[in-house]
Order: sequence, then structure tokens, then C-alpha cells
Amino acid sequence: MKKLILLFLLSGLMLEMYGQSSCTGGMLLNDDFSATLTNWSQYGSPGTTVVLPATNGCLSTFAAMPATNGGTAGIEQTVTLKLDTCYDLCYCYEFPPSGSLFNAKLLVAAITPGITPGMLLSGSFTASQAQILDVITSPVAIAPTNTCIPAFTATGNFTSIVIINKTTGNVGTDIRVDNVCLTRHACITNPCDSLDANFSYAAVGNTVNFTDLSTFAVGSTLSWSWDFGDPPSGVNNTSALQNPSHTYPGPGAYFACLYLSSVSSDGLTACQDTFCVDVVIQGTVGIDEGNRGSLIMSPNPADDNIQFKGTSLAEKITLYNSFGQLIFQNNVKNNSVELPRSLTEGIYYAIIETDTGTLHRKLMIKR
Repeated sequence: MKKLILLFLLSGLMLEMYGQSSCTGGMLLNDDFSATLTNWSQYGSPGTTVVLPATNGCLSTFAAMPATNGGTAGIEQTVTLKLDTCYDLCYCYEFPPSGSLFNAKLLVAAITPGITPGMLLSGSFTASQAQILDVITSPVAIAPTNTCIPAFTATGNFTSIVIINKTTGNVGTDIRVDNVCLTRHACITNPCDSLDANFSYAAVGNTVNFTDLSTFAVGSTLSWSWDFGDPPSGVNNTSALQNPSHTYPGPGAYFACLYLSSVSSDGLTACQDTFCVDVVIQGTVGIDEGNRGSLIMSPNPADDNIQFKGTSLAEKITLYNSFGQLIFQNNVKNNSVELPRSLTEGIYYAIIETDTGTLHRKLMIKR
């Protein structure tokens, strides 16, 4: 099953929210460095981070991590981040002007004990050992800037937040940070997770009654689109009813699909989900529940040739387009059939006659 989510307006609202930064109460980490580096320890080499007073945009009293070619000056604070828990991180940073060209890199990460700056910079760690939260690089100065990284879910049980200045070049710049804020919040789930297409069916002779068993968010507006896997029936092969019926031409296994769509009560979120099964029509000669999967058609998508494998013997294949028009028909020889180059890319309905009955499948042509 696939789920597609279209969030109208929501992305714009999140960008607006993350364009604003403020340290308020209730933070797991809330530091404006007014108490110097009381809550922080030196991290990396050399350990030369200092706190300087200033008033410059979002910077007031800030931590200045000096640049040393080949060094990794930084700071670390103990804070508990729990696996699969969601957090927000905001901070102010500045790359002040330098007397020469430089390549400045600011890296923020959550780590477990034993993770070194070199491991973070080389990526030699597992998701449970460390998680890179933000990386900012620049060959030019950057004025004091408030930033909030997108809400993240911790990939491990971390014990510290670290901030590193890794600048390469003969002349670098100190990187300044202030107003570092970390807060925990409820995880935002995919609003389409509540949509789950499903159905059952009951066959009486060649007529099948379909019953929608889908689940969805309360208040959503739903729409149903059925494909009964019987293209020769033309317009009768589809339905927009919630619980439709369809009469098949005879015994066989027909690949029926429900394409379910929903729109949230506020009109902002549209979701889709698909559920498909073989609908088996029993007969004196036909495919029953025990052997309906006894024939495999491959490759799918196909190009010039189809092979058949299984306990059933494929004898003939007929292809229809989405309008129910017969496009191709040929006998299967040696479990193989050549497809004409005139077949354009797309999805076709295949009726495969075998020595045990008839199979109905979908075939994708991809050139």
C-alpha cells in the first residue's frame, strides 16, 4: 500500500514558525551565555572557546569558538535526548568578517560518550551513537542570524549536545553562538497514516459484491475509485460507489483495486491509499484459492518479452488498454511471448489462459 500526502499551506506555516527564534521557559537547554561557560565544557582541540560580551543583532553575551587550521574548537553540554522522541533546536550564530578567505563550518550534533569531533566530521558513527542536527558552511562572513532547524526525532539515546567550529584554510574566523534553545515536543505524525484502504468481497456466481472496510480520520471527506480488473466490460469496469457490485464474464482470478482518497476536515490535507487483491470466481474449470498464485509473469514492467513460471502452463495472452480495447493477442510458446514494439509505455490488462483456468493481471510496459 502506498500513501501520498499533500499538505497545502502547512509547509508555509512551518517555514514562518522556524523563521522566528526565542528562548522561553520549559527548555531542556536554554543558554544565553550570561553565566559564561558554566553549563558547558570544552569539546575538541584546542579547547579555547571563550565568552565575550557584545550587542549585535541576536547576539548579546556569546560563545566564541576560534578557528585554527586543522583544529576543532567547540563546546559540549550534558542533556538527555531520548530515542524516538521529538525536539526543536534554535540558536543564533555569526561568522564575523575575516582578514582573508576562509572556509568556515559550524556543526551541531547530539552524541553519546566517546564520540569525537573527528568521528562527527568523517561520519564514522552509527545512528544510535550520534546525530548531526545542523551544518552551516560559508566562504564569506554571515551577520548574526537566528535559525531553527526543522523538528527532528532523536535516532538514539544521546547524552550531550556539541557545537563545533571546523574551519579550513590559513586564515579563519571565530564562530559565535548565542541563545541556544532545545525543547521537547509531541511528535508530529503523518496525517495520512490514519487512511487505510481495505475491502472484502463475496461472490455469488459471477457477481461479486464489494464491501469497503477502510479506516480514516474522523471528519474526512472520502471518495472511492474502483477498478474491477475486467477491462473488456468497458465503463462497467470502474465505479465510484462505496460498496459496488460487478459481474465478471466467467471463472478466473481478477485483480481488483480500490483507490481511496480523503480530504481533511479543514481542507488542508489530501491523502490517497490503494488496496488490491485477486478476486476469485470459482467454476467447474477455473482457478481456485489453492492454485491462483501458481503462475508468475515476469518481468513486470516488461519491454519486449514476457516469461511465465509456475505450476500452471500459460497458453494464450490477451492485452487490453485502460479503455477496454483489445490491443494484443498471441499464443504462449515455451513459457514465453514476444511483445510488439508498437505497444506504447503504460499499464495494460492481461488475460492469461492457462491449462488450469484464466488469470487476470496488470502489465506495465516500459521502454
